[in-house]
Amino acid sequence: MLDWDTVRARANDDDEFRIHARFWNATVRLGIGHRNYRMRIDDGSVRSIERWPGGVATDLAIRAPEADWKAMLAATPRPFYQDLYAAGIHHDFEVAGDATNYCAYYPAVRRLIEIMREVNNAG
Repeated sequence: MLDWDTVRARANDDDEFRIHARFWNATVRLGIGHRNYRMRIDDGSVRSIERWPGGVATDLAIRAPEADWKAMLAATPRPFYQDLYAAGIHHDFEVAGDATNYCAYYPAVRRLIEIMREVNNAG
C-alpha cells in the first residue's frame, strides 16, 4: 500500500513533524485492514516501520478497514476523512492505547497521516 521507507524518511526530514514529535517515545500499531504495521518512534524520530503480526500491546493503535485508509489517504479526502478525529467519529477508524500519549502527540499523528497521504499520491 505505502512505501514505508519513504514515509519514515519524509517524517524524519519534515520540520513540522519533528517539532510536534519531539520527546515522543512510542510504539504505534497501524492496522490497515487485516495487515498490521509497527512504527517505533524514539525521541521524535521514526526509527522503523515494519509488518507486524501484532498481539503485543502498543502505546497507540490506529486501525480501520482498508477502504477507509484509502479514503483517508486520497489526494483530496472526502468529508470527515481529512482528519483522524473526524474519521473516528464518522467512519470506521479506531484509536486505542494511552490517551495521554495520543492527546499530547496528536499534532504529530495528524502530520504523520498527511505525510502518508503525500507518499500515497506521489508520482
